[in-house]
Amino acid sequence: MKKIKIQLFTLLLILTFSSQISARNSEKEIRLKIIEYEMVVNVAPEKAWEILASYGDVGTYHAGLNSSSSINGSPNEAEMDCERICYIPRTKRKEIMVKEKIIAIKEGEYYTYDVYEWENFPIKKMHNTFGVKTNDKGETVIYQITNFRMKPGFLTGLMKGRLRKGAREALISYKHYMETGEKRVALKELKKTYKAF
Repeated sequence: MKKIKIQLFTLLLILTFSSQISARNSEKEIRLKIIEYEMVVNVAPEKAWEILASYGDVGTYHAGLNSSSSINGSPNEAEMDCERICYIPRTKRKEIMVKEKIIAIKEGEYYTYDVYEWENFPIKKMHNTFGVKTNDKGETVIYQITNFRMKPGFLTGLMKGRLRKGAREALISYKHYMETGEKRVALKELKKTYKAF
C-alpha cells in the first residue's frame, strides 16, 4: 500500500510539473511585440474617425493595398465583429492576403481587429488598433498600435522594422486622404511629401 501511495504521489508531482511547463510555454508563445505610431492630421476628430471607420473599402484610397472588401455579410463601416479581406502587394512574390475581424470598438475613438487568416506572410498572431485622439495642443492625432508575433519566433524581432514602416505608410495614406480627398496616391510620392512624419 505504501508503494502505491508513493507511486501516486510521484505521478501527481510529474503531472503538476509538466502542466506548469506547458503553461509557461503557452505564455511564451503568445507574448506579443508592440509597435506604436501616430501623427497629427489637419482635420477635426470627427472627420478623422469617419475615414478610419470606413473599414471594408480602405483599399479604394490606400495605395499600399491592391484591394479590400467587406466579407461574410459585414457592412463597410466599422462595428463589432465586422470582417474584411485585404490584398497587399509584394515585389516578385505572391501578394499577401489577410482576413481581419473587429474584436473591440469605441465609437468615435478606436477599433481593434484581429488578423485571423492569412496567406504568404509568416504571422503567428496579430491584431491592430486604429484610433483618433486629441493631443495637449488640441490637435487631432491618428494612431496605430500593432501587437504581433511571427512564425517562426525568431522573425518577430526581424520584422519589427518592416511592420513599423507599414504603420507609417498606413498613417500617411490616411493623413493624405483625410486632408486632400485624393485617393490611391503612390506610397513613393507620399513618402516624399510627408518626410517629417
